[in-house]
Amino acid sequence: MMKRSFTPLDKKKLSNNNYLTGFTLIEVLVSALLLALVTTGLVYVFFAAKKHIMHARSRMQVAELSRFFLTPFQNQVRQDQWGSNCLGAGVDCTVEAQVIDNVTYTPSYDPGDVAGTALRKIKVTINWSE
Repeated sequence: MMKRSFTPLDKKKLSNNNYLTGFTLIEVLVSALLLALVTTGLVYVFFAAKKHIMHARSRMQVAELSRFFLTPFQNQVRQDQWGSNCLGAGVDCTVEAQVIDNVTYTPSYDPGDVAGTALRKIKVTINWSE
């Protein structure tokens, strides 16, 4: 018995009036378009996740830096020394900015009183650019 070879684009008559056909150009283009759409969506998801991770990392660094920026003022916040330092006088307290991974974190301080009490507070704001 002789074996016959065929290619997908050849139309060969099979039994029961069925024809063997290949992919048409339209089918190939539609599948390529679907593949491109899915790939674009996945790339977008990965870039969005990377941006979210970088932002979360910056927020964690700021949380650690806030502790670093507040450390010099721990002794100055004591009630008996409040009026003799930059916090009690209400002047600008300066601490050097910190650079981590080429990002500069700059603190600013806002000392004040807690309304209705004899307590005092310090509000630390840390600015950075991503």
